[in-house]
Amino acid sequence: MKQHPVSIVIPAFNEAELTRQCIASILANTAYPYRVVLVDNGSDPPLATDYEDVSNVTVLRSESNVGFAAGVNLGIAQAEGHVLLLNNDTLVPEGWLVRMASVLHRFGDIGAVGPMSNSVSGSQLIPDLELSSLDEINRYAAERQREHSDDIRDVARLVGFCMLIREEVVEEVGLFDEQFGTGNFEDDDYCVRILRAGYRLCVDEGSFVFHYGSQTFQAMGMVGDGWDSLIADNTARFDAKWNLRPEDRLDSFQASLQRNREAGALFEQGDVAGAIRAYVEAIALEPHFGRNHNDLAVVLWQHGETKKAYARVKQAVILDPDNDDARVNLAEMANVLGCRDDAKKFLDELDREA
Repeated sequence: MKQHPVSIVIPAFNEAELTRQCIASILANTAYPYRVVLVDNGSDPPLATDYEDVSNVTVLRSESNVGFAAGVNLGIAQAEGHVLLLNNDTLVPEGWLVRMASVLHRFGDIGAVGPMSNSVSGSQLIPDLELSSLDEINRYAAERQREHSDDIRDVARLVGFCMLIREEVVEEVGLFDEQFGTGNFEDDDYCVRILRAGYRLCVDEGSFVFHYGSQTFQAMGMVGDGWDSLIADNTARFDAKWNLRPEDRLDSFQASLQRNREAGALFEQGDVAGAIRAYVEAIALEPHFGRNHNDLAVVLWQHGETKKAYARVKQAVILDPDNDDARVNLAEMANVLGCRDDAKKFLDELDREA
């Protein structure tokens, strides 16, 4: 297996001892090629002096706490290869990164993968798990790897406490949305964007990372009413941007994406009629996903239904104006159909509205 390097981006605000424990566990338990990009998010005193002699740890310094998303973006700007977001209140066990990276290399359509944990919201939680030392964490992680060696589960959401993102996805999807400020929902937002780009999100049931949980927020005084206000504000920002339901908000999208993959497989097998039916079903599940319309247009074109294909690819561009594949398909279809002027006028109007 070709080993793409991984940049482990760790935003940290104060909590020097937790950060030290986290990085010590990485140094002790990571055999996969990596480097740590530690983002010191305005810590007092600065964290850099603790890592001056550690060759594969780079410390970036922000003079003020710019928030989780902005801190992550500082790290991503210096990253090479796949990007792994990691909270500084985590401890990683032996073999953790080899296992997670292998998932990306085995499945080219997975955009990001996350582990199970003792302290995390949503479906990555292992309830009532108590571990009190790194030795216990290593033993538990090894046992879990044996019991769940091939268990990969598609999800609609990964939590950013530990999330390995494919290099190509970072290039395509871009940076984290900094409107979420101090933190919360920036990882939800990024997950939506990964899915909308056509990639899968997966939990590796055999991977485990220990998480103390919410230590930075507590150190910042984000408890009680302050915490409730932060959650309410960022929930409102997320809802205004996506207008989706919490937790189960992407069920229809996940189902649509799965049907899209099945339609592609049917087309490759030569079952054009079956592929068309499957793409229509995918569109019914998620009408606003431009990729569905573009893929259906390609199959319709191959099937000789050229006018339907042209109309469908125009819809794909309307829904996703930045979809380069759809724009190329539109231009090629217009050229064959002799309606290049129509396509140019359509694109000019769309770009002016944007």
